[in-house]
Amino acid sequence: MIWKRLITKEVPLSSNPTSIAMPLLPPLAFNAKPIIKITHFCTQTAAPSTTPPDWGIFREFLLNKCGFREEDITKAYGHRNGLLRKSMQNLEEVLELLYSCRFTTPVQIRTVVLRNPGVFFYKSETKVKTMLNLLRTFMKEEHVSKLVYNHSKVFSYSEHRVKSAISLLQKQGVEGEFLSVLLALHPRFLTAPEEKVLESFKQAEYLGVKKGSKAFVAALRAVLGVGKETIDRRLQCLRSLGFSEKQILEISSKKPLVLASSEENLKRHVGFVVDSLGFPLADLVKHAPLFTCSVEKRMIPRYRVMEALKSMQVQVSKRRCFPRILALTEKRFLEEYVNSNAEFSSVLQDIYRGEGKLEI
Repeated sequence: MIWKRLITKEVPLSSNPTSIAMPLLPPLAFNAKPIIKITHFCTQTAAPSTTPPDWGIFREFLLNKCGFREEDITKAYGHRNGLLRKSMQNLEEVLELLYSCRFTTPVQIRTVVLRNPGVFFYKSETKVKTMLNLLRTFMKEEHVSKLVYNHSKVFSYSEHRVKSAISLLQKQGVEGEFLSVLLALHPRFLTAPEEKVLESFKQAEYLGVKKGSKAFVAALRAVLGVGKETIDRRLQCLRSLGFSEKQILEISSKKPLVLASSEENLKRHVGFVVDSLGFPLADLVKHAPLFTCSVEKRMIPRYRVMEALKSMQVQVSKRRCFPRILALTEKRFLEEYVNSNAEFSSVLQDIYRGEGKLEI
């Protein structure tokens, strides 16, 4: 205000020193024109001089140490930013921890990482190592390896979540080897809601499966995978196909994964075995794996070959019942029943592929 009045001459200068208690500027001549220079100030802080991470280093790490291909890198880390924020030291430490899970080749590491590319985003000490130590408290090393290989997303789970899931299983009597196998084969038990886990145990026991057996693990998987209502529909389907309650319990106790098949698939299997093969239902109960063989890919092709051998009166080295023949590996079946006789090998191969004259 005082400065404005001095410039505009609105206030005469007084010789009385008391008129202005403290002059703000040196005295000016009456006709002087003040020169005002305005300076703009900036408070911006200079960024520290840093060298951006070299993507080439990360690329070589993935290619040479993790068994990646170029297309794998694009698929897993197309945006790169997340990986570049991690230090190479952290990546090396995570890789070393993965190798500690009995993995011996970069190809195995590649599979693990592609199933969960975020594994390299986790801190090696506080996340990856901590989770491995926790799992090793309850599981055998071979089962830890299988779990990490098939379900590397386990590293994204919190300690609390895993501990709570294991505690729930232990309350159901799952301990030691049984617990180790269950977690390795079915890691879904680490994330499934408590009510679904409890229901799967209840249903597996209802099916008559021996607790702690491999079949019990399969029954838990089947029930947890499809739910109680679906299992009930499958049981009703078996009843409608002519199986007694006793037979149904025997099937489900021997091969619980039968209940993971759709109703349409169950009808297809029973129809082929009973109508085409002429087997009684009792044989399906006795040989429950018949339910799990593909009708189109295994049953029909092998049936064609066996019928052809019979019509050709070709002698085979071993006589087995058809369910045993279905259980053979592809390689062994071809060796014993298709390629064992040079004279008919070509014809049998055509029949096996569905290109021959024998029709079902």
